[in-house]
Amino acid sequence: MIKKMDIITVPSVWATELKQKHITVREQNHKLVVLFPGKNYPCDLPLLYYAGNTAIQHNYDVLKLEYGYQAARTDLDINQLSNVIDECYESVQKVINNYEQVIFISKSLGTIVAGEVHRRFQSHIKHVFLTPLVKTIPYINSSEGTVIYGSNDPAFTKEDAAQIESSRKVVEIARADHGLETGDVEENLNHLKVVVDIYREVLK
Repeated sequence: MIKKMDIITVPSVWATELKQKHITVREQNHKLVVLFPGKNYPCDLPLLYYAGNTAIQHNYDVLKLEYGYQAARTDLDINQLSNVIDECYESVQKVINNYEQVIFISKSLGTIVAGEVHRRFQSHIKHVFLTPLVKTIPYINSSEGTVIYGSNDPAFTKEDAAQIESSRKVVEIARADHGLETGDVEENLNHLKVVVDIYREVLK
């Protein structure tokens, strides 16, 4: 299914070089999914791993982002979030002009990064916001997208979800925490299938 994978290199303030994976499924494709990881939730963990696989199955090219502090194997000082955003913007900018249809799928801290990168592009981009943070709400309300959060997530509560405009699709996963997990493997797999079905709906 995968035609080829290119590495997009971007210099980072974390004294390293970002090597973003750009997977293309066919030449002159006009559809792209960009994956924005969480603070400690890289693109190879389940929610984003299956987002990428589902996108490829629906003939989207995929750009998997890594943040500078992740590449440098260090922790994020939240005061450096603007650097994360700058480097993601530069990474996406290298490919986005090749595509007519773009979807950002983001997790946790990545929902803020995705929202701000979208704001800088000033173009039509759809979103799937996975376990967003409260600071993501203005981005959610100013874009077209779907929000998925867990009912037991302390970082984003039912009261926070109530601030999202009614025209946005909001899905609450019962008993799930910030990782959309419950502690029960069978239940986690069922929830993951629900999320993948939402991906399919957005991507089709």
